[in-house]
Amino acid sequence: MRLKVLLLSLLVSFSAIAQTEPQMLRFSASGTVVDSEDGRALQYVNVTVPGQQYATVTNSEGGFTIKTSEEPEWIDFNLLGYKTARAVFPKDGSPVKVRMEKNRLTLNEAIVVSGDPYKIMDEAIRKIKNNYPSTPDLFECFYRETIQKRHRYIFISEAVGRMFKTSYSRESIFGDRITIDKSRVLVSPDKKDTLSVKVAGGPTQAVDLDIVKNNELLTVKELSNYTLEMETPAMIGDRLQFAIRLIPTIMQPYPLYEGVVYIDRETLAFTRFDLKFDMRDKDKVTRLILVSKPAGLRFTPTEVSLRYDYSTSEGVTRVSYVRTSMRFKCDWKKKLLRTDFTAISELVTTDRKPGDVDMIPRKESFSNRDALSDKAAIDFDPEFWKDYNIIEPTESLDRAIGRIKRQTDRK
Repeated sequence: MRLKVLLLSLLVSFSAIAQTEPQMLRFSASGTVVDSEDGRALQYVNVTVPGQQYATVTNSEGGFTIKTSEEPEWIDFNLLGYKTARAVFPKDGSPVKVRMEKNRLTLNEAIVVSGDPYKIMDEAIRKIKNNYPSTPDLFECFYRETIQKRHRYIFISEAVGRMFKTSYSRESIFGDRITIDKSRVLVSPDKKDTLSVKVAGGPTQAVDLDIVKNNELLTVKELSNYTLEMETPAMIGDRLQFAIRLIPTIMQPYPLYEGVVYIDRETLAFTRFDLKFDMRDKDKVTRLILVSKPAGLRFTPTEVSLRYDYSTSEGVTRVSYVRTSMRFKCDWKKKLLRTDFTAISELVTTDRKPGDVDMIPRKESFSNRDALSDKAAIDFDPEFWKDYNIIEPTESLDRAIGRIKRQTDRK
């Protein structure tokens, strides 16, 4: 897992990234998605428009907004463990309230998905070339990166860009690239927030962490580090999923994963990786994720997790959503109290360009050595993302944006 944190004592200056002209998205729908039984908000629900390539996900409060260039009839909602839901696209702009029902397996269905996890994993790896794109893809993406000091946001960075993915028959991420078309950064000017946290590579994590393609986990040699166990099967819409738990059994010089891999029962396509680093040796995790830090600062990771989702359309499975979370404590050697930090990044593919697509030139691509905050514009325009699909900010994030703006205005 190529997750990198860059700790600096001061923020550097920012410069704007050039903006390309987006396609006009004239139609918009907003709303919330909840559990039909208890009304609980459902986060990370995949929101799509049938017959079109536009997509997004719900935020942690179940909220979403999706924009399209052509007025659709329906909006579809998919989430692991729930039946697919469909709502009428509101022509009058009224908010949509979607109630999703849990998709409970019968005993017979559970028996059907029992099996040898090692054989299932091997067969799924063998079928990668059949299940994933045989030609290059170009996606439009939205990326958000947030840093919290304890429970308070001190940094928000956002961008829209394009991601080029080569054919999965190449078995390599070489040639896969991301370029940024428009971005902004919001930084706390509070003098108490003297420690800046940056995620190196930013949106390129969607390329580097593509487990199906990057050959870091799904090899015979690497999987020999784990015990595989069958978990309770799950549903994504009407698709039955194998759930295989990875349990690290030996120690390596680098941290191993632990978590669950989901595989479509019918096609054997990998649909979701829900993984964390094995944290038994925090020094190994630190060596892997930490790029640099000020002298005298102590850094202790407490959790590093990855969620990588794929969605299937017309028999082809592609990346749809990526989320990384890094939690760590920092303190100066002369101080007794440690401060908790949380760095979260999310990328959602919001559109896919059909037909032949051109590779993003290397000189235009975002580097996995760069931090988005070093390249983004400082901007508080509420219409900044007017013509783009994004992950709707939560209420707490909205409040943080307002607070940072007020603090900046007073400087």
